[in-house]
Order: sequence, then structure tokens, then C-alpha cells
Amino acid sequence: MSSSRNRASSNRGNNEPWDLLIGEITAPQGLHGEVRVYPHTDFPERFAELTEVGLRRDSDVQVIPVVKSRVNGRRIVLQLQGVDTIDQAEALRGVHLVVPKSQAVPLGDDEYYHHQLLGLEVVTTEGESLGRITHIWPTGANDVYETPIALIPAVKEYVREIDLAQGRMLVQARRGLKKNETEE
Repeated sequence: MSSSRNRASSNRGNNEPWDLLIGEITAPQGLHGEVRVYPHTDFPERFAELTEVGLRRDSDVQVIPVVKSRVNGRRIVLQLQGVDTIDQAEALRGVHLVVPKSQAVPLGDDEYYHHQLLGLEVVTTEGESLGRITHIWPTGANDVYETPIALIPAVKEYVREIDLAQGRMLVQARRGLKKNETEE
């Protein structure tokens, strides 16, 4: 495998940072260097099309070719170039798999990636600022957007408008959105 670098680039000459998390290596698969991957994407089928992937440890990213992949539902197995033994595969346990944001799967209208929403300024329909989104909590039923002073359910009843160009999310003003309030 080649040396690590902070700003990995693909074989296509793309200098874009490789920082979109798509999965995590969880364990070796078999004796010949394959790895099992836990997907951090709603599109696990994307792994079948990968020709290269970034391996991220801390802030270092190393881009390596994908030799082959097997995708069966949410179960993913990858063979990475230069990883030929179980010991080499074991050494990759916990490594994050990343791609450039330009390789994100296109979404439909009114669908957003978390990285697009993090940092947006949240403003109520009454003009009150609730701060910027600092964390997104997946809850199963819907995500919850957290700002320093509010928790906002990611449902149309609350979220009225998302304007990425302006860096703003408009939410319905309601009692109970702020962390120190309760609904009545």
C-alpha cells in the first residue's frame, strides 16, 4: 500500500478532499485479506460500483483500488489492493471508508446529506435564532437536529424550509423546541 496523505486524490486527478464517510471496516472475512464493512450510507449498493476508496485513520487518508466487492443487502465484503492476508485485513479493523463528496449518491427533492445540514443557522418562523446545527441524531423514525439551545425533529411539521445557499433552516416556532422548555 502507498503512503498516507491528508489530501488524498483519485487516479482521475481529483484534488477534492476524501471526507464523505460511507463505511467502516469491522473485521477480516476469510483468510485472503477480504474485509467486512459496516455501511454508513443509505445506499449500500454503491459499494458494488467502487473502483477505489479512501482509508481514513484519524486525519490521514490513503486511496487504494478496490479489487472486488460483494454486496448482499447491508452485508458488504471488499477485497482491497495490497491486502492479501488475514493479518493485513485485521490491521484495518475500525478504519473508515471515505469518498469525495462529489461521489455522493444524488438525492431527491427535499432530501439532504447530514454534511449539508451541519452548520446551518436555524431560525424560527417568528425570526428567533436557535443557533447552528451542531449534531444530527438518527432516531429510527426521523432524525433530530441539535443546536446549542434546541432539538428539532426532522419532520415537515417543524422544518419549513432549507436554504443551503443561504446556510439557513426555517422551523415552525413552537413551545418545546428549546432544550429548557416543555410542551404544554
